[in-house]
Amino acid sequence: MSRNRQLIQLWQQFIPLSLSDVTMALGDPLTTTTLAHLPDPRTNIAAVGVAKAIAIFCESPIIMLLHTSNALAPTQASRRALWKFALIASGAMSLLLALTTIPAVFAIVGEGWLGVSPSLSGTVRSVLTIAILWPLAIGWRRYFQGLLIHSGQSYAVAQAGIVRLLVVGIILAGGFTLTANGAVVAGMSLVWGVIAEAVAVTYLARKLGATKLPELISTPELPQDVAGVWKFYAPLGGTMMLVWGARAALVGIVARAEDGAIALVAWPAAWGLVLVIANSTRMVQQIIIRNRQLLPDRLLITFAITVGIVCSLILLSVSGTSISAAAIGWFVGNDEELIARVRPVLLICTVIPLCVSVQNAIQGFLVSEGHTWGINQAAWIGSIVMLGTAYLGAQSGQNGAIAAAIGMILGNIMEIGYLFWIWRWKTTLRAKS
Repeated sequence: MSRNRQLIQLWQQFIPLSLSDVTMALGDPLTTTTLAHLPDPRTNIAAVGVAKAIAIFCESPIIMLLHTSNALAPTQASRRALWKFALIASGAMSLLLALTTIPAVFAIVGEGWLGVSPSLSGTVRSVLTIAILWPLAIGWRRYFQGLLIHSGQSYAVAQAGIVRLLVVGIILAGGFTLTANGAVVAGMSLVWGVIAEAVAVTYLARKLGATKLPELISTPELPQDVAGVWKFYAPLGGTMMLVWGARAALVGIVARAEDGAIALVAWPAAWGLVLVIANSTRMVQQIIIRNRQLLPDRLLITFAITVGIVCSLILLSVSGTSISAAAIGWFVGNDEELIARVRPVLLICTVIPLCVSVQNAIQGFLVSEGHTWGINQAAWIGSIVMLGTAYLGAQSGQNGAIAAAIGMILGNIMEIGYLFWIWRWKTTLRAKS
């Protein structure tokens, strides 16, 4: 088969999976746009941004369940063990999120660690209370998504994502029509969107036969029980806790910048828009895992770089053209100061989609080889560089949102460099043996 034909087939596998991430990420700008046209927009946008940072940190240990489900799907024993592990871990994370809504706990986490002002505390806790079931629904959904990807049913993953987007859109439209409390509307759309997607992906997985147990009962290479799954998964879960914990800490740095009040609004607004495009590249990792034994590594890397370049060019076209100011104005409302803060952040972040694509590609190589600790080490390096850069920028008087964007880029670049070094080192060792 020709190289071009192979690349086309990779894109055919990738696009439906990418659409599922895009539909998920679209929730953020849709929410921001809705809040911008409801009463007290700055307070609600800032509060929802803080609440989501905390919620994602509580969800972060189970983010890699999708990758693990894809990797452990080939045997009966590993599937059963992962299902038990997924329920336990997801339930525990929902309990952790519930604990953050307790006033005494939030005083430490929100007001103390993240620097949330007392005027925002009540609104943030309201959003967190509404979203308590979010981690449980996320973990459930990711298990069945992994089974669908493994069975080649990527279009079903995209279909379930569309269901989520529709539910989010209906809730936001209803809140806008009724001029409801913006924070409550955002919380409801967050949790009910993912619950609807979890129900849809479970139904589709059963309907399409993805839940049918494979003939192979077990293999020595894959974990056989919950303890084995934990050993396999711990570095991946720890990596996501580190990554999203660092991003929550980044919110605290932004809040303490000289322009903290407006930066705390501008950063989540801009970053939410960046993620719509950057997140569309994340499924590169699933393509790598699924095709690692079928296609040359060089071809897979070429595919990942191509995806990243295309998505970075899309973000550049959104943020760097003459109509971008009007588009951002529609997104954040007629707030000229906020528009002026968001646009340069988008321009700086145009390289982020390329970074995310390459990062996920190398992670995919390492996951497929079982070298998950290398991913964890790289995340430490990236997080330290990100937070250090953002802190120095904010403390030197730099715009808080721009300091966060520069920190995010430098952290990503350093993480990619370490991941690449680990991958090549492991490849060299394997060749010598």
